[in-house]
Amino acid sequence: MDIKRINKIVKTDIKEGLKEIYPEVFEDIKINFEKLKALLSGEIIEKEDDRFYFNWAGKSKIFKLIQTPAYGTLKPDKERSIDFDKTENIAIIGENLETLKLLLKPYFGKVKMIYIDPPYNTGKDKIYRDNFKEPVRDYLEKTGQIDSDGNKLITNTEASGRYHSDWLNFIYPRLFLARNLLRDDGVIFISIDDNEVHHLRMIMDEIFGEENFVCNLIWEKKYSPANDAKWISDNHDHILLFAKSKQNFTRNLLPRTIEMDERYKNYDNDQRGPWKPGGLSAKTYSKKYDYPVKTPSGKIVEPPKGSCWQVTKERLEELIKDNRIYFGKNNDSKPQIKQFLSEVQKGIVPKSIWLHNEVGHNQVSRKEIVDLFDEYVFDTPKPTKLIKRMLEISTSNNAIILDFFAGSGTTGQAVWDLNKEDGGNRKFILIQLDEEVLDEKIKKEFPTIADICIERLRRVSEKYKREIASSPVAPRNDEKGITTVATDDLAMTSNHDFGFKVFRLDKSNFNLKDEFEMKAGEDVEELKKKYLEWLGIWIDEPLVGGWQKIDVVFEIILKEGLNLNSKIEEVRIKNNNFYYVKDAEQNLDFYISLEDKINKEAIEEIRTTKYKNKIFIFMDKALTDDDKINLTSFARLKVI
Repeated sequence: MDIKRINKIVKTDIKEGLKEIYPEVFEDIKINFEKLKALLSGEIIEKEDDRFYFNWAGKSKIFKLIQTPAYGTLKPDKERSIDFDKTENIAIIGENLETLKLLLKPYFGKVKMIYIDPPYNTGKDKIYRDNFKEPVRDYLEKTGQIDSDGNKLITNTEASGRYHSDWLNFIYPRLFLARNLLRDDGVIFISIDDNEVHHLRMIMDEIFGEENFVCNLIWEKKYSPANDAKWISDNHDHILLFAKSKQNFTRNLLPRTIEMDERYKNYDNDQRGPWKPGGLSAKTYSKKYDYPVKTPSGKIVEPPKGSCWQVTKERLEELIKDNRIYFGKNNDSKPQIKQFLSEVQKGIVPKSIWLHNEVGHNQVSRKEIVDLFDEYVFDTPKPTKLIKRMLEISTSNNAIILDFFAGSGTTGQAVWDLNKEDGGNRKFILIQLDEEVLDEKIKKEFPTIADICIERLRRVSEKYKREIASSPVAPRNDEKGITTVATDDLAMTSNHDFGFKVFRLDKSNFNLKDEFEMKAGEDVEELKKKYLEWLGIWIDEPLVGGWQKIDVVFEIILKEGLNLNSKIEEVRIKNNNFYYVKDAEQNLDFYISLEDKINKEAIEEIRTTKYKNKIFIFMDKALTDDDKINLTSFARLKVI
């Protein structure tokens, strides 16, 4: 019988990329390193001293951490969501390394743009406590979202002894997994300051490749000098921009501003429309281009001293005949070329320095928080316009945007803002740890930063929905339930999805007691005791006590590689209840029943052409051996 069991864990397999390129070095699914070495004989550096490399304390253990399985799951929280069954936006509460591992299969190579604003490692920042313990101990601690002391985070102080190393060990595995989520034309923006920008650039070079570095963007985060600065007023942050593949990434032009277009006037009612005069002087001197010009008024003008014209005398005469040369109001000034608005580039090439008046600054971002909450509930938000600038450069309609240090949720608002402006249907995935808020007053209403993030999304959603409801053009709901309204600005119909699904990283619904490797000398009974306390009851059932059907369905959605926006429909096949799950984007689907017994009538119905080769998932105990034999000849059968 060809029956597969549902995978209970999610494991990162970094061999898959190598297998695609060099399948010949694999034997029995393992790498033959002698073959690989022979294949790359001309590329291998035999000694560490013969190459440039970036090393630090703990780096050798990072790949063990990356490949440690994800034992948790994402459980839906419909009460905190908005338009759960309709929206395609996602907000996840939980530690981001485990969450990235869970997202790896369904979202591998599907994210267009990532923005993160990680801890800057200033000596006061907290970083997640990742450990390198054997899986069972790591699981008992990490899946419960705490360490052995009950702490989620540690403050990485300069006195720690491994100040930079701890930060590098923290950020490296997250960036490694993030790269795998990007599309081939995808990009990542990372905010950072001078404390770690040099180290971050080096690990990005290592993970993404130096050839995929795009730019170190400079953001003017403050415009007033700090007069109490000891040396230099620090008015900027860095934003490192890397592409997954620079040759596949095509940046967008930024939209032209009204002020830019207002410079163009139709001074002489030219039928080609508005224009502005442009200089004809050349920077590099050439005798061939140095000649006197007679203006329509009869005046002789020369190029500026030591310079010349940009065009030959013959070409200038052609331009004059075509009415493309302007000699001033009185026709007696030096020649200037008409630059027509209709002929200029439709957008602006982005610059590497982003000024506060273009993309906002720290005071703007704080005002955005106060306007929404009536108080200052978050310390380090980023301006919405800053992230919107990144989106404008790197994304188009239907793109997926990921932020796994979501903070107050600015990225979600920026996605909504840009969709409102250009009619796009970009979708966001935000991940934020339920990190405790320290301010006692704020903590009473918002105990964690994740609470602030969710509440910001809720308030912005309600605000934008009110704006649409009061629009001169009445909104309507399409067949998907998405609010639709035509706006004068767009002169088109735009779909606005101002909802979001909330998920929480939590313990798996599966009993995982058989998934752990025990080291020699381990006190197995003590580990079982801890597991018993954590699980609530030691059971031999495949699912833990108190499991909920919808939670199990979403866990299997992740493990089968379907995305979290898959459509879930309750159906009946004869007398048994099923969930039918469909991921339209990937054309993946499956049926799942969580009932204890499947009737013969349902089995016979599944054996019809309607369900031929469909995936069916059952509780193992729900089927007899004969049932399994009968089903495997028609359907692809999996059991829990």
